[in-house]
Amino acid sequence: MRSLSAGKLIFSSVVIFALAAIIYYVSCIYHFADPAGESVSLLKSKAHKTQVVDRQSKVASPLSIKEYVMIGAQRFEVLEPWRGHRIGEDHSVEGLEFAMLPVELAFENRKIYVTPETRDAFVEMARAAALDGVILLVDSGYRSPAYQRKIYQRKMQEGDDFYAIAHGVAPPGYSEHMLGTTLDLVPSKWTFNNTSADKWLQENGARFSFSQSYPEKTELGFAWEPWHWKYIGGS
Repeated sequence: MRSLSAGKLIFSSVVIFALAAIIYYVSCIYHFADPAGESVSLLKSKAHKTQVVDRQSKVASPLSIKEYVMIGAQRFEVLEPWRGHRIGEDHSVEGLEFAMLPVELAFENRKIYVTPETRDAFVEMARAAALDGVILLVDSGYRSPAYQRKIYQRKMQEGDDFYAIAHGVAPPGYSEHMLGTTLDLVPSKWTFNNTSADKWLQENGARFSFSQSYPEKTELGFAWEPWHWKYIGGS
């Protein structure tokens, strides 16, 4: 009888242990610890783990895949607001064709290239502005990732920090200038704000399918660039 009772006790202990293991396993499936150490439902975590890979995303998850750029021999992680906005994720930059802007519309008669559609639209817009007594001059058009990288290299050689530069300059691979549809107007700095060109573009730019890429008020966190305008038509 004692042997039978001992056997029942051992069997009961095994059953209890097995049940405890099952409960622990199920709890591990439905919950996990987030980076802050809090328990988060797996169902809720699906949205939390969504990767930010499109220009419409406004909030980057801590669990998003990290992005990096190379400047010389150094690798730097791309942080907000640029992370998730690499050009090419939702734009085709392969096989683009370019046309040179009329030199009279380029600052210091530079050779500035954009897509043919952008060139035609800007020429029409510049003519309309001229009729209103406003001069629109372009300081920069298409820029390759290699050119953007040289900007960083030059500034870093002058002593600037990568992340300080990124506050106002897109990292290589993240600049809209890669698309050939973006123009920096003169003066390409904060003093462009409230100029006659700025006021005219605010009132008339949309008529010619031009939009300010980085307005003063934005949820994405990009620095305000009143001189930075993009052609959004023709697609």
